[in-house]
This record gives sequence, structure tokens and C-alpha cells, in this order.
Amino acid sequence: MKDFNGYDEMMATYYNGMSSYALPLLSWEFYGEHHTALEVYKEDISTLKKLTQNWEFQKDCYKELIEEQSVIVITNPNLTIVYASKNIEKLNGYTPDEVIGNSPKMFQGAHTCSKTSAQVRSAINNGVPFEVSILNYRKDDTPYTCSIKGFPVHDKKGKLVNYIAFEKAA
Repeated sequence: MKDFNGYDEMMATYYNGMSSYALPLLSWEFYGEHHTALEVYKEDISTLKKLTQNWEFQKDCYKELIEEQSVIVITNPNLTIVYASKNIEKLNGYTPDEVIGNSPKMFQGAHTCSKTSAQVRSAINNGVPFEVSILNYRKDDTPYTCSIKGFPVHDKKGKLVNYIAFEKAA
């Protein structure tokens, strides 16, 4: 069995370098759906790896994106959106390109609770995580309840560099 260790390592390196993976016919039923989902998130995962490489952040972004199917929104310290996962369009009708450069307030509207907004603002000002459900509005102005888990993000030197939010329709 030791003779196969080198071969296994070589094949693992080879398959990890491939842009898509071949699945055995017998596994299609079991793994095909998961594989398809991973392909959809491939670009998001690549971008997240680049953005988070210097973060001192313990939350698993990939689990949130793939398993929990949360939308991931990242802002800079001035609360300007710098990244939004592609599944944001399914949540609220906006594409990532439409939200980048804007404030998350763009999702709020006439009936968004000001107390909840103040709670989020207070958490951000104090540099602490928060979890809220808030009434947001889609691109077509229809309301939806959004569950948001937000976290301040620091680099390895302790400097605040971003905020990250995991969002889902409640």
C-alpha cells in the first residue's frame, strides 16, 4: 500500500488543478447536484479566497455560501459595498455589479424599522457582531424580511479592514 502513496498524491494534485471534475456514472445521482452547485459558486469562492487571505476572521465563509446558501456582502470600513456574492440576485433582484459602490442602505425603504437600523449602526460603531431581521426591499420594490449576521473584520495586525454580512430571506 505504501507504493501507492506517491501515485495518490500525484493524482490528487492533478485533479485539484482541473477546472471541472469528472464524476463516475454511478455517483451522478448522489453527487451531481452538489457538484453543479459548487460550479455555480466557483467564481465566488475564488474571489472570497483573495479577499479574505489577510483577514483574522474565524467564520467559515465557504460554509455560509455553499451549505447555508447565504448571500455574502462585504463592505469597506466606510460601509461601501466592495463585494456581493452572485446569489444576491436571487435574494433581491440586484446583480453584484449593481450593488458594488453603494451603501447597504440601498436595500432599505419606507417601512424598514428605524430601531433595527439603529441597532445595526450601534453594533458597527462599537465594532461588535450583530444579528438582526430587517425589512428590506427588492429591486422591484417588493418587501422581504432579511436575516443578517454581520461581523467586523480585522487584518492580522488588528486593523479594521472590512465588514462582512451573511444574509438570507427569513
